[in-house]
Amino acid sequence: MFKYKARNHVATYVAQILIGWSCTALAMEEIVVTAQKREQSITDVPVTMDVISGDFLDRTNTTELDELSRLLPNVVIQEQAVSLPSFSIRGITDDTASVSSTPRISVYQDGFDISKKTVSSAALFDVERIEVLKGPQPTLFGVAAANGAISILSRKPGKEFAANGRIATNSQNGIEFQGMVNAPISERFSFRLASLVREQDGVVNNQACSPESFNPSGQIEDNNGNRQDCAGGTLNGVSVQAFRASLLADFDDLNVTLRLAQEYNDQPGINFKSGSIAPRNGDTSPFSDAELGFGSLLGIERDLQSIDLTVNYLLTDNLELSFDAFHKEVDLTENFDADGSALRIQDAYFKNDTRIYGASTRAVFSVGEEFTGFVGLSYNRDKSILPFTILVDPFIRGVFDATKANLEALNPNIPLDQNIATTASEADIKVVRDQLVAALFNADGSPVSDPNVPSFASQGPFVFEADLEITSMVAEGTYAVTDDLDVTAGLRFIDETRLTRNFLVFEAEESFTATLPRLAVNYAYNETTSLYFNYAEGRRSPVVDPNFGDTIITAAETVDSYDLGLKYFSDRVYATVSVFASNYSNYQQSFTDAVTLQSNTVTVGDSSMSGIEGMVSVDVDASLNVAVSLGLLDAKFADTAIDGSAFDYAGNRFRLAPEVSGSLSVNKTFSLANWAVDVNWVSAYQSEVFFESSNYPGLSQDAYWISDASIKLSPASNVWSVELFADNLFDEEFLIDAGNTGGGLGIPTFVRGNPVIGGLRLYAEM
Repeated sequence: MFKYKARNHVATYVAQILIGWSCTALAMEEIVVTAQKREQSITDVPVTMDVISGDFLDRTNTTELDELSRLLPNVVIQEQAVSLPSFSIRGITDDTASVSSTPRISVYQDGFDISKKTVSSAALFDVERIEVLKGPQPTLFGVAAANGAISILSRKPGKEFAANGRIATNSQNGIEFQGMVNAPISERFSFRLASLVREQDGVVNNQACSPESFNPSGQIEDNNGNRQDCAGGTLNGVSVQAFRASLLADFDDLNVTLRLAQEYNDQPGINFKSGSIAPRNGDTSPFSDAELGFGSLLGIERDLQSIDLTVNYLLTDNLELSFDAFHKEVDLTENFDADGSALRIQDAYFKNDTRIYGASTRAVFSVGEEFTGFVGLSYNRDKSILPFTILVDPFIRGVFDATKANLEALNPNIPLDQNIATTASEADIKVVRDQLVAALFNADGSPVSDPNVPSFASQGPFVFEADLEITSMVAEGTYAVTDDLDVTAGLRFIDETRLTRNFLVFEAEESFTATLPRLAVNYAYNETTSLYFNYAEGRRSPVVDPNFGDTIITAAETVDSYDLGLKYFSDRVYATVSVFASNYSNYQQSFTDAVTLQSNTVTVGDSSMSGIEGMVSVDVDASLNVAVSLGLLDAKFADTAIDGSAFDYAGNRFRLAPEVSGSLSVNKTFSLANWAVDVNWVSAYQSEVFFESSNYPGLSQDAYWISDASIKLSPASNVWSVELFADNLFDEEFLIDAGNTGGGLGIPTFVRGNPVIGGLRLYAEM
């Protein structure tokens, strides 16, 4: 009998809350995952992975991926906007906006690759579970999974009618609606429609273009040179309208799922606030009002549309065939203020049009009781165009550039560019930077100007295009050496063609191949405990960069990764711990060109990463669950390159790589009169992180705690319920980013995290 049927995931997945455990009964239920392309108990999967159930996402109102950072050890997701999220697993981060580079971390939605930067910021609603796999996943998640993968699995249509909805309001003038209808059409067909609408004002007021600002006229030129009203507005807000329609056809041996989805965002701009140039009558604190000169024109608009098809056919009890195909289109525009001030040193506009599509086929099989595995073939295409237009005040920018060049010549040991590692102190850098800023203002505090020079000029558009075509073949098998010992081995072959066109005229096309192995061992010590070892090789693709007659090819980054772990599962306790280490060759680092905003990638030598991570969940009794996670991480650049030579970042910590991260989650249920009460508490800790690989002074976030809490009340009928909630309950001030494009100019900008936000939520269910 084929014991690993990759069907009916909803029916068999029974994990109920964080990391897949249940606190509704004393006996924890089995955690079933599909990371290895077949249904398995999590204790049988020789991979370090975290699982978050959809029930936990619903209960904690987790609708954005960055909120997962508070739950998972050694995971940092930075989602300052839908246009450019960053994913960091074990200190390894995607750090480029280039259309021609490949992410290090795969993001999959319902089995389809959405790792593209402008696509991967997916709203979370009607989710069955999220699987987060640590370390390279070459056989399981393809070319982009050089350091891990995040797999989001939506709920599928079911056989019975169901409907639910919730509406919420919060202290940030936010309103949210989520709804779902599941309807059986016939014995074989079912339909499911889920939607999300979420609107929230920004947490930072933008004083630009007001009578009290440096630009009291209330107007500014847009990217086309047209004068536009720009007064008012907030920054760091949320706007998402999304739906997903799914149709399931379920026959005896044939299972077909068709999905159609759209996500539309029209959110305020990002608060890239200058830490050097204060608003008029304001200060440079990232936690106070800003004055970003683009004003209300700042913002991001994204329209993401997708369609996908999955077909599973159980040919025999021992062989299942599958086929899937997808097509996604994203149109995104953004206005952002790169210098973070009222002055037009550098504003920018860009428009990204991306089409990604592909198909794959796979055979999942078993041979007797000892051997199971899969073989597959996939094809993916990524076509993208990204034009940048730079907007400046020519006179102010000219003064800025000339003053900066002079100061750098006078102070060669105090670089203002954040990408240059330095031993200079933050105080010494501030002295030089203050001189640069002072040159931009007259004695009366007004910005410098020249009536003979126009106040506006545009540069560009600087156009970057890429056409990436990847074909891969994969095979993996697991052999049961004994009843207690399984050995897994797999291999993926990659054949990719990468075409890059810069500035409309410089073009280059190169092809590359690679073979990536994976080897794992899982030993069931007893009925509750398993030990595993996993080795995998990861690879980040080369970058092809044609410029001015010369094509630069940045070598592929490769990594050898090792995990040794233990998983324990009993009636009341689920625990996992792993020790890991990775060695990187040709570590790729990206820098943003201050003139064109082109993302350039170079190799900066060898690097290493090691650490320990674990979590434990305990059902103290039928009404109380306590879960704790902890991650310890040592992620640094090597002291020398592979040839023995030193490089600038030697010994530096990776960006977004806290040495310590952890969380505490408590869920308590009890009865009060005729009400059921559900209390949730989540606290997360993160030690200091650097936001730049240079570890540039002043561009880091000190250690902090952040806590969320909610209390949900349900009457005996359980048809409706009401909930009070507070995110960042103690109003912790923290940064989610620092440096940014402004840091490359010499005047870093800072992005604050959200303050305390409280609200009320109503639920209804049929």
